[in-house]
Amino acid sequence: MRRGRAWTAQTFGEPADVLEIDEASWGDPAPGTILVEVEACGVGLPDLFMTRGVYPIVTAPPVNPGQEVSGRVISVPEGSGFAVGDRVMGLTIYGDGWWRGGLADYAFVQEKKCLHVPDNMSAEAAAGFTICFRTAHAALVERVPVISGSTVLVLGGAGSSGAAAIQLAKARGATVIAIAGSDEKLSFCREQGADFALSYRTPAWQDKVIEITKGAGVDVIFDPVGGEAAANAVKAIGRNGRIALIGFASGSWLDLNTQDMVLRNYSAIGVFSGGFSSDEEAVAYTELAKLGASGAVRTPLGKVFEFEDAMSAIESLNAPSAGKTVVRVKS
Repeated sequence: MRRGRAWTAQTFGEPADVLEIDEASWGDPAPGTILVEVEACGVGLPDLFMTRGVYPIVTAPPVNPGQEVSGRVISVPEGSGFAVGDRVMGLTIYGDGWWRGGLADYAFVQEKKCLHVPDNMSAEAAAGFTICFRTAHAALVERVPVISGSTVLVLGGAGSSGAAAIQLAKARGATVIAIAGSDEKLSFCREQGADFALSYRTPAWQDKVIEITKGAGVDVIFDPVGGEAAANAVKAIGRNGRIALIGFASGSWLDLNTQDMVLRNYSAIGVFSGGFSSDEEAVAYTELAKLGASGAVRTPLGKVFEFEDAMSAIESLNAPSAGKTVVRVKS
């Protein structure tokens, strides 16, 4: 039995009102999981949403934020593909009750959603790799495959999944147009490889997208934002274009007009990175491991907080800065 610290909330609410550090204990990992001593934990909008009680996977308290971690394996069940001492990064079982999130000294990690950390990757970068690139892969490789020569419009390009989508789309030979909201974030998008970066605050920015594509419109829209930004993006979709519906960072999903979809011959496809079979997951994680190890993609690391400031890290997601937000757990 291991004992340590864990951030948790016994009721839903704003992070500042409900999150607290408590003492916790962890036993041996069940089959399909491994126990990791956490070095760093990636946080994102789902952590803010689950704390508030508006995340569909976490339907009742307690809330255990921290969906992904990096660290050292300290215990494995019989037959595990990992060994004690391995340096790993992967997804926790945050939705399964007490002390199951990654904002803690220890965490149970899902073995099928776990990767070895490349030697050249820091703990902080490793903690922010899995979810953003698994999401981008699910969208741009599995559900809405992007081929060389395509034009991809990425909403929320400075967010973690958006930045990962920029990198992955470029790695697949696409031209990428990124949309973000400030000069700092537009610069960040370009650093990730975007060929063009436009501000959604510019009136009729979608007209510029059409101009860039010489009137053809874009082939794929990667949409983790929803709301007005997504509605404007649809105005720039091309014939036979496809929308990858990822999330609703704006607070609302894209409101699809089915008549417009029919008349303009485009489609919308839902993307949930947790909704794949074990065989599909294995293929995806094998490819992600190769991409990470080769340096073809890299974690779009943003601001790093210390463990004691994890509540502030989650609150900061109300107005996130560029890149993936990470909490350093072990100094």
